[in-house]
Order: sequence, then C-alpha cells, then structure tokens
Amino acid sequence: MRISTLIRWHRILLWVGGITLMIFALTGISHPIMSWTGPQAVTMRPPSLQLSGNTLQLAARPLPAQALVKLVPYREHTVLQLSRDLTSPRRYLALDNTTPPTDEAMATWLASHYSGQAEQDVQSLTLLTDFNNAYPAVNRLLPVYQVDYHNGVSLYIHTESLSMAGITNPYKTSVQAVFRQFHSWQWLDATPRLKMVIMAILLGSALLLTLTGAWLLLKLPFNAKRHGLRRWHYALSWLLFIPVTLYLLSGIYHFSYKQLAAETAGLTLPPMQQLPVAVDTAQSIDATVFYNSASLVLANGANWYWRLSEFNPQQQADRTSRFNGQQSEKGAQFIGLSADAPPLDDQRYAQLLAQQFTGLSATELTKQSLVTHFGPDYDFRNKRLPVWQFDYANGRIFIDAVSGQLIEQQSRASQWERYSFSFVHKWGILQPLLGREGRDMLVVGFMVLLLTMAVMGFAMRLRRR
Repeated sequence: MRISTLIRWHRILLWVGGITLMIFALTGISHPIMSWTGPQAVTMRPPSLQLSGNTLQLAARPLPAQALVKLVPYREHTVLQLSRDLTSPRRYLALDNTTPPTDEAMATWLASHYSGQAEQDVQSLTLLTDFNNAYPAVNRLLPVYQVDYHNGVSLYIHTESLSMAGITNPYKTSVQAVFRQFHSWQWLDATPRLKMVIMAILLGSALLLTLTGAWLLLKLPFNAKRHGLRRWHYALSWLLFIPVTLYLLSGIYHFSYKQLAAETAGLTLPPMQQLPVAVDTAQSIDATVFYNSASLVLANGANWYWRLSEFNPQQQADRTSRFNGQQSEKGAQFIGLSADAPPLDDQRYAQLLAQQFTGLSATELTKQSLVTHFGPDYDFRNKRLPVWQFDYANGRIFIDAVSGQLIEQQSRASQWERYSFSFVHKWGILQPLLGREGRDMLVVGFMVLLLTMAVMGFAMRLRRR
C-alpha cells in the first residue's frame, strides 16, 4: 500500500478511532484512581473464633435439613449458623441461654468490625439479592447486606463467609459507574446486538488507526526532520504502538468472549442434608487455639465430621495483602461424630466434593492443588482462600472445603481468555515485579501518554484544516 493511501486512511480513522482510544484511556485511568482514593476498611481479617469441647456437643438439639451448618463467632459468643440455600438469609442458634442474633444483627456487627465505626452510626441496612450500580456483578457474592453509615460510607457484608464483599461511598460509586458505562459500555447491555455492532465499530476503528499508524512508522524515513507536535507524536508512537495494540487486541478478545461464551458455573452449595439427631463428639480439642469456623460436614454419604478451620496468625489485615491474596486458615482438623468414622483430611474431603459436583471419578480429576493466592486462574473477585483446584479433561473447578461449596467452574477456553485479560489487558504480568501499586502507577502513566499522543494527533489534523 502506498504511503499516501496509508496517511489518508489514518486521518479518516482518527475521528472515531482516536475518540475511542481517548475514552478507553480516560476510563482506564479512573479505575486505579478509584481504588487509591476510595474508602478503606480498618482490617481485612475476619473475626476469629475460640472453641472448647463442649461447644461441639449439640446433643438434644433437633436441627432441620440444611445445606451448610457452621459454628461462627458473634461478639463474645459462638453461634450456630444455618444455611438452606445461597439466596435466603442465614438463621442462627445460640449455644447458651442468650438470644441468637438475626442475620441483620450479624451483618451490622461484621460491618462494625471491618469499618471500625460504631454500630449506632448505622443509618440503614438493606438485604441485596441482586447486583446494582453500587454493588456490580463483578463482586459475585449474593445475597449481601448493604450497611450504610451516616458519613456516607457503605459496606457490603456476606454473612455466610463472614466477609466484607465491598466498601464504597458516593464518590467511589460515581467513578465506578463512569467506568462501567464508558469502558464496559454497560448501558447497552439491554440491546446486546446493538452493543456488538457499536463496539465492533469503535474497537475496530481504534485498532485500524493503531495498525495504520504502526505501518507508517515502518514506511516513513526514520531520519526525516520533524518539528513541534509532529516530532513528539512520532516519538510517542514508537513508544506506545505495541502496548496500545496489545491493549486493544486483549480488550477485543475479552469483549468477544463474554458475548459468545456460555456462563461458567459459579457458587454452588451442596444439597440439603438431614442432619444427625445428636451432634456430639467425645474427642477433645485445644481450647487455646483460635479458629475461623467449625463446619458440620458429611463424607461418603455416611460419616459426619466437624471440620475445624484453624486461624492463620500470619494473615495480614492490610489492603495490599488482601488484594494479593492470603489464606485465612493454616490447616484443618476433622473430628468424627462417631468412634468408627474413618480418618479424614482436607485433601480427601475436597476430592469427594469435586466428585460430587462434577460427577467424575477420582482418576478423572487431575492436578489437585491448594490455591493460597489470587491469580489469573482464581482471582480476587472470589474473596475466598484457600481453595482446592482440580483439573479435568474439559476444564477446571475450585472447591471451598470450609463451606463445601463449588466456588467456580471454568472451561478450557475461559482459561486462555483469563490469561489474556489478566496478563496483557490489565498488565498483570508486571505485578510480580512492581507490586499492585507499581503496576497501577505504570498503567496510569501509559494512559496519560496515550491521551497526550491522541490530543497531538487531533491538533495536527485540525491545523491542516
């Protein structure tokens, strides 16, 4: 193709492609800035639990069929948490003569734990069963309680996992809304075909603008004299054309995959089970040890156990550690409710759960491993660590042995898309070298240079007119 033809097409594509690049650069900057300047929790660690042998003896307490039964902390007490399904509020039973909390009371106490604010400062509390603008689907966990404080801060509490699913205020919600509407173009979700057409035009023009510009870099004389804006535009083009091309290609891949791929399985509880009449054990436990929770679990459809999640004292409470990922437990103990219950460990229990959820045999499940940090395969949105990973012929699953839940199921195709989006589009390949903050600062710098180059391109085009 002749240079004059390339130049003509580059100028034609400037208007749509250049504006598209500027929109994506501006919204790309907003995301790390929102993360830096938004409200922060005072701790990222869940409250710990102390147990004694008597705590595990729940004889003469009739319990209805449940999907999940756990002992969890509440203030200075230990209470029994009952979950029938993923969507209903949890129920609680006290182990002493105190009044058991409601799920709303548990959410209020947890919000105070994470925010450091007094419970009397709570302005309102709402159970969310659907995602919304302030709590988008990227957070994954539902239902959650939205706990609003008088100072404008809102926390989203997932009581089953005792976790803070999100924290925001009006400023962060507004910036987040701008990002979703003009980076993900969420306002077109109601008309998916129209969204695909518009995004194809925008992303296609931006990619062609970049490619014609790169072609010109290779075709035009390197030693030609350039002055003013043209000189700086030329220099920035050499610096940015590869990162911009990869940014656009990975974004197109991500958008296309999300439009065409089937939804992957998310949180799935085990089926409801009729609980044993007497929940009792004679085995003693160390009352000085701290725990996260104690779950009542069924193995092989016959034997009941208490699974004790041992508290990890090395777990850090700071925000950076939370984003990087750290395991909440340092190990698990299984205590059988009957003397003839065979020994059970966490690896074997996770394998039984994986077989139950997939319908596969143990030999068909390969590469079992304990995931203790977030990464492209299992990212921060899932909130839970550690989890067990199992590969099989057509995909991969992640199992949370604490709650007996299937956390996520991925196809092979989705794994490649995750690598592209995490390592290339979000520059995650640099995170091990620079850390999360350093990576974000580099991304902001890249976006600022991209905006500068685009503005120079528009200025040169308008000057020619």
